[in-house]
Amino acid sequence: MPQLSPERTERILSDPSFQELVGARAKLRWTLSAITLAMFFGFILLISMARGALGATIGGSSIPVGLGLAFAMIVVVVVLTGFYVAQSNLRFDPLTRSLNREYGQ
Repeated sequence: MPQLSPERTERILSDPSFQELVGARAKLRWTLSAITLAMFFGFILLISMARGALGATIGGSSIPVGLGLAFAMIVVVVVLTGFYVAQSNLRFDPLTRSLNREYGQ
């Protein structure tokens, strides 16, 4: 892949579409990361503060609440990943293709 000239690099970096792409991706990435971290740290906090509650069983079954919550967290992470992929395909890929066409890549 050939090196871009400094002038061309500057044009791409100052392009409003490129700035929109970078900003939108960063905002989504940070939001989803914050949700995931809050969920995991909340679970850790719950373990340290309410250990007995996590050991209780769910509705008369032998499954503890903590295991149910851990499984739910895994499901949420998979859903968030799917959401990111969908947003990438629907929003970010068209912007990337447009920039590639405009700048000949």
